[in-house]
Amino acid sequence: MAQEQQPPSLATMVAKRTQLPILEERIAYKRFVTVWHRHVEFPDGRKLDCAVQPVSLTTAAWLARDAGGHGTRSPAFVTVFPFNTKTKTVRLLIEYAQGPNVMTYTLTAGACDPTKHSSILDTARHELSEEARLKNGTWVRLLPEDDDGIPELKWSRNKFVPFLVIDAEPDATPYERDAEEFIEIVDVTLDELQQFILKGLVMLPSVQTTIMALDWLRRNGHAV
Repeated sequence: MAQEQQPPSLATMVAKRTQLPILEERIAYKRFVTVWHRHVEFPDGRKLDCAVQPVSLTTAAWLARDAGGHGTRSPAFVTVFPFNTKTKTVRLLIEYAQGPNVMTYTLTAGACDPTKHSSILDTARHELSEEARLKNGTWVRLLPEDDDGIPELKWSRNKFVPFLVIDAEPDATPYERDAEEFIEIVDVTLDELQQFILKGLVMLPSVQTTIMALDWLRRNGHAV
């Protein structure tokens, strides 16, 4: 009797840029930027309803542009580089990216929600617990306090603040993840992370954060 074929691992899906099954898709908005309303199926069988907003190739009229964003105060989100000085590893996530419709590598990242978070650092701590299942550690904000963030994209209003956290601890009682999140945790060496970046498998805000975190670690006496 033929053996049942096992589904590919998430790491394999990332490496091959495997598209998730699209159950339904329609245009929700179209001008110089188009927004699609899309239903996809996760590898675990869950269904996700998401909006996708790529740049349109339509030639825009003089000084006419669309700008996208979360619709929240700036900065819109945080990124966190969790570095373990004993193992020389970084905690990455494999997470669904609705734009390209693939699983991808990313650092911990999450939106700033004034109804849940008391500060930008509180946002970073909350997201580290929720997504990476880590807490505490030594925290470093990688931008000056008066800097409201790095622009995410040319056409996006979103800005983000990157953080480094050193030697965070396992969180036995982490915050609950959002229902639409599909995440797998992976601890990787710096060489492995560099290879993922060179292959284009890491989201750009995470790449920016990695560069800044490694620079801070080198300047402050860490062998990386």
